[in-house]
Amino acid sequence: MVLEKNEKVGSNFKGDFQGLENGTSSKDILTLLNEINIRTDFAYEPFRECALYDRNLKKYTVKSKNAGFYLIRRGEMEGSLDLYLARIAEQTGVNIQFNYVGGLHNADIIATGANTPFLIAAGINFGTNIDKVALAIFDDLISPLGYAYLLGFHGRATIAVVSKATTKRLSKYLERAIDRFSKITSFQINDPVEFGGYGTCFKRVVGGIPLIGEAGGFQDAMWGFGLRMAFYTGFLAAKALSENLDYWSLVEKEVVPFCKTSIVNRLFYDLLRSKRYQHILSRISKADDPIVYVNKLYAPTCFKRLLFPLAKKLLSK
Repeated sequence: MVLEKNEKVGSNFKGDFQGLENGTSSKDILTLLNEINIRTDFAYEPFRECALYDRNLKKYTVKSKNAGFYLIRRGEMEGSLDLYLARIAEQTGVNIQFNYVGGLHNADIIATGANTPFLIAAGINFGTNIDKVALAIFDDLISPLGYAYLLGFHGRATIAVVSKATTKRLSKYLERAIDRFSKITSFQINDPVEFGGYGTCFKRVVGGIPLIGEAGGFQDAMWGFGLRMAFYTGFLAAKALSENLDYWSLVEKEVVPFCKTSIVNRLFYDLLRSKRYQHILSRISKADDPIVYVNKLYAPTCFKRLLFPLAKKLLSK
């Protein structure tokens, strides 16, 4: 049984476009999902090219032979990933109880989302004349210590800013982001719907009831990617329960090293600031395969493992 506090599946989202990314791991996300017995016949669109921009709106084109990410839609509407997964679960006999208000003490797995914000986001979803586009701007005047993105496909689009949780009045930056994107490309904004959210950052292995996804802090600390870890930690929790294994030992070995690496990446990203984002954007765009280059940024190394305690301490201030 799944205990859901909301009235409907996906009601936390408003039709947001998100990406199932291939940056944080060399294994294609669809391959991973098949390996952990999650069907991949849901609606998605592969993106092999996107455009990144610095504070001067200099363009850095990123092309890869394989998909950098698969565009999916979140929410309670037809075609959303959330509704698809709920229907698959129900077809296999899972009962979803909505409007749940009880405690968590009897739960076998906890997937309640982030508790302590580390990253925050604000955006709009809207109808548009865009066919297919993926753009991102890296500029602290647009999104301090973060980035803004525009994702569009077949007449729908999402514009959002992602920033550190210490940022105030994120709506002000969203307005700036919309204006800057309008200088890059022409598009209509019809019937906009605002949304917001926040992400977390790994702190420690806590033990006890398995916490999966953001509830356990399993999220990329640099750019906020989280769906891959949510799926995989969910699989590890099910594996631990069915095979009488220790969940926290599994995630300590298979997930935590990537979380720690992302925290060190976040420290470097914070130190770069807006004036030096061009450096990393240039390196990514000039790589023989940009996705392979980003995979290397997220690969755990001895150097980053040694830096993790310092990075964690500095970022917690």
